[in-house]
Amino acid sequence: MAEALRAAGARFGVAAAVMREALWVLRGGDGDGEDAGERDPVDLEPLIAAGLLQVLDLETAEELATFVDFAALVDDGEAATIALAIHRGGAVATDDRKAIRELRAHAPSIEIWTTARLLHAWAEAVGASPHHIAVVLRAVRLRARFEPSRQDPLVDWWTSHQRGGDSEA
Repeated sequence: MAEALRAAGARFGVAAAVMREALWVLRGGDGDGEDAGERDPVDLEPLIAAGLLQVLDLETAEELATFVDFAALVDDGEAATIALAIHRGGAVATDDRKAIRELRAHAPSIEIWTTARLLHAWAEAVGASPHHIAVVLRAVRLRARFEPSRQDPLVDWWTSHQRGGDSEA
């Protein structure tokens, strides 16, 4: 993950509320092993210690009011993230379709990064081979049980590379 954050060339923050949500990923492996379904804790501390990720709290009355407004529309983690982005001028990384829809409707100037966009940026920045990209995408699918939505602009890139990809990164 550190390589992906460095490759994106931006500062990253995570709402404290999201830190309480991102608790684990599946062990995964090849998906067939005995322990594939066991949970591995998500440890963001090395990213925080390396200065690649900063934990942000809602601090001002304006941030809290925006949080409350968005919490009526989306989950608390997304609402906190959106409030922080609006008031501190950041982008939002989310795959939550409802959060993306509400952001586009109420804060269209906020830049949105999906998992596919982050991994595409990483692949381009490091010149990852199609095989390496396929390995990473398979790990994301197995460990996080994630695939991009059909509406994601990079779903075709994801799908072609997940199959071993013959297209350029």
